[in-house]
Amino acid sequence: MEVFVKAAVVNFSNWTFPEDSVVGDLLTRFGVGSSQDFYVVRNGRLVVRDEPLQHGAVYHLETRLCGGKGGFGSMLRALGAQIEKTTNREACRDLSGRRLRDVNHEKEMAEWLKKQAEREAEKEQRRLERLQRKLQEPKHQFSDPEYQQQCHNLSERLEDSVIKGLQVSSSGQVKTDDTSATKRPSSDHSEQPHKKKMMMMMGATAGLSWTCSRCPQWTSWRLWVWTP
Repeated sequence: MEVFVKAAVVNFSNWTFPEDSVVGDLLTRFGVGSSQDFYVVRNGRLVVRDEPLQHGAVYHLETRLCGGKGGFGSMLRALGAQIEKTTNREACRDLSGRRLRDVNHEKEMAEWLKKQAEREAEKEQRRLERLQRKLQEPKHQFSDPEYQQQCHNLSERLEDSVIKGLQVSSSGQVKTDDTSATKRPSSDHSEQPHKKKMMMMMGATAGLSWTCSRCPQWTSWRLWVWTP
């Protein structure tokens, strides 16, 4: 009886066994007395030592590997608890192979371009509203009847005083103080010119300008009175 054997240390080869041989004889031929380190597989199925060999069959001699300490299931459960379920599918692809992220960006860009004209119109409207607010007159109003009455009375007294001063200056009748009689007489009137003294009417500061509503011809003037 001829069988085919394949192992990690032996290439694919054909061996001849007696008709009543079993799988244990195959292991003995390889020098393996115990099946703890090796096992035999035929057609993807594990065979035992007492199973008879079949003519023309292919047997695979595999080595056994040491198992782990376990705990792999608990590790998977721990990792699963740490992983959060996400609803973000942008990294996925559609049926055409495109990223959903790119497709969504194109849609957003199209919507943004559609609303560009509306944004420009709103911007122009806000600019016009700002200009209108700047052009409007201020709403602040100052209302003080007592202050307005004082200003009115002051302007009337000022006009009356200016008119009286103009009348006196035009007629040449200027009243002088009584102290003018006590002035020291001049020794020579012909040689020394008369000294002119300047007197400001109204007791105001020299150089002030007024505008009289009762005298249109005196639009802007300065009131000075000269006496010899």
